[in-house]
Amino acid sequence: MPRFRLRYQATNLELLVGEFAIGRSSACNLAVADGLVSRKHALLHVERDTVMLEDLGSRNGVAVNGVRVKGQCPLQHMDRVYIGSQELVLIDAAKMTDRLTTDQHVVCEACGAINGAAKRFCGDCGKRLASDASKTHRESKSTQRGSVEPGSSVDPPTHDWGSSENTHTARALDVLGSIAAKAITMGRFDEAERILIPHLDALLERALRHRPLSDSEQDDPEAMFATATAYALELADGMHEKKWIDWVFRIHTATGRVMTAETIEALHNVVRTHEYNRRKYVRAYLQVIQNRAKNDYSPAERFLLGRLEGLAQVILAR
Repeated sequence: MPRFRLRYQATNLELLVGEFAIGRSSACNLAVADGLVSRKHALLHVERDTVMLEDLGSRNGVAVNGVRVKGQCPLQHMDRVYIGSQELVLIDAAKMTDRLTTDQHVVCEACGAINGAAKRFCGDCGKRLASDASKTHRESKSTQRGSVEPGSSVDPPTHDWGSSENTHTARALDVLGSIAAKAITMGRFDEAERILIPHLDALLERALRHRPLSDSEQDDPEAMFATATAYALELADGMHEKKWIDWVFRIHTATGRVMTAETIEALHNVVRTHEYNRRKYVRAYLQVIQNRAKNDYSPAERFLLGRLEGLAQVILAR
């Protein structure tokens, strides 16, 4: 049995020693129907103990774990390869553990699908995963302290998006954002969403847990926030999906940020166009903003607050 496999969508592809071509052309070993993928996009050089990835001069490039590849790059177990809007994962059978969990990934024992280590249930078959994240809050406390104190409460999940991987979101957004932007320009919003959703989900998760948006001091959190918000609004408008409007309100609520003029203007457009009427997220955000003393706001922010109240009236009147 070959040592290496390539996980693509719900399929595990065996990698035999030799070359494995990926692209749009039917002559490739893996042919993908994706307008962002070149006819001959990338090549895997498979040896007995190693796999080397090579970008064949593709138009949109190749990224590994959120970092753009130039020329050739060695692949490690569970590395995530992004080609166009497609994600592929390298599996090294020699590195699999008995528990089927490695670093930030867990393999479902039921169907073999690869999931983030922070996931509780398999994204393919729905079965509970053998990961630390699949433990209940009470089980985790028991593991850490030995037992649960009588009368202690178990906090329910604060949102229904599900846990996400702790990825280098800022770097991934920089690298993959240009690909997503091209997909949006082409009107392929479903592909753009597939690229962006893990990273937007990760940012929202961090905000809801009151954690920094990035663990790296080199990242600019304000720029990250603005970029992510802009993408969410693009998806909301292009896909007619209210969940992305929810996302904008929820992350602003969690961080206590005053929306920018650009965000408010974009929300006015999508709210009217798509008849957005989910009042709970609007009210939660207004409450956070109104709980701050007026003296805490600059004159420019007070002007924006007036525009926010006008936006809220439109939504709450529906």
